[in-house]
Amino acid sequence: MTIANASEFQLAHIAEVTAGTTPATPTFLKDRVTGGGMQTMQDYITSNEIRPDRQITDRVRVGRRSEGSYNFELSYGSFDDWLESLFQNAWSTNVLENGITNKYFTFEEKIETGATDQYKRFLGCQVNTMSLSIAANQIVTGSAGIMGFGVPTLTQAIISGATYTDANANPVLSASNDFASLAMTGITSPKIQSIDLNITNNLRAQPVVGSIDAVGVGSGRFDVTGSITMYFENEEAYDLFLANTYTDLSFSVGGASTLKYDVVLPNIKFTAASIEAAGNDTDIPITLEFGAVMDASQGNTIQITRTPS
Repeated sequence: MTIANASEFQLAHIAEVTAGTTPATPTFLKDRVTGGGMQTMQDYITSNEIRPDRQITDRVRVGRRSEGSYNFELSYGSFDDWLESLFQNAWSTNVLENGITNKYFTFEEKIETGATDQYKRFLGCQVNTMSLSIAANQIVTGSAGIMGFGVPTLTQAIISGATYTDANANPVLSASNDFASLAMTGITSPKIQSIDLNITNNLRAQPVVGSIDAVGVGSGRFDVTGSITMYFENEEAYDLFLANTYTDLSFSVGGASTLKYDVVLPNIKFTAASIEAAGNDTDIPITLEFGAVMDASQGNTIQITRTPS
């Protein structure tokens, strides 16, 4: 028996034309991830029957679904499909903004166990959440939360006729070399220590009487929140917080002219602010939490423009 080795793990995905159905003879695209995985989640309710010996009579399975997350290091072009599912919209002339059109995937995990590999395929999957962390002297990292309504079983073979396309080889991006053009109206030349961005679709399983599985996944509100930590130099950012004033946030991640993403949140409001001295031999930062709302003039909450080579 060969014990599964995480260093040989493979993740691949393909878009579904019909939600919950993997296309015939699929061409999977391999994904660049650093860890994670999808799980079959089963819901149980413990029986409340009363017995004189105080024992539990049953634990009843009442539902099941697929959920999980994958961690990654950001590289150009590696997660553009995932972003379409997260934003519920398609790239148009290399511009992506949040919308209302669901995009589904089949995710396939390959677990290396020697002579016989194990495959798990999760159907009807959408990207529910995504976080991005940009910190000084660090690689840009993220995590994507996935929800599906198909429940897999382990199998020992690929889908008949399936082929696999290797992931791109674009370099991993860092906050030191690949971050630029940060701007916020009302704040002059901020010196940023970190930015954390969190997006959720607030997806929910849709259970139905007569089935252990959900009939689908519903979408909630598209919510963008985050935090910014910068060196404390003046009162500008704190004044925006106190005045309850909307501002904007924009920055670029990637190459100087190509293989980059320009991110714009046109309407954000600071919802919390903290200025604290940690102790001797440290700088004093200001940390601002923010939430984004729809910008009436642009009709979106967030927009990403990609610049290919």
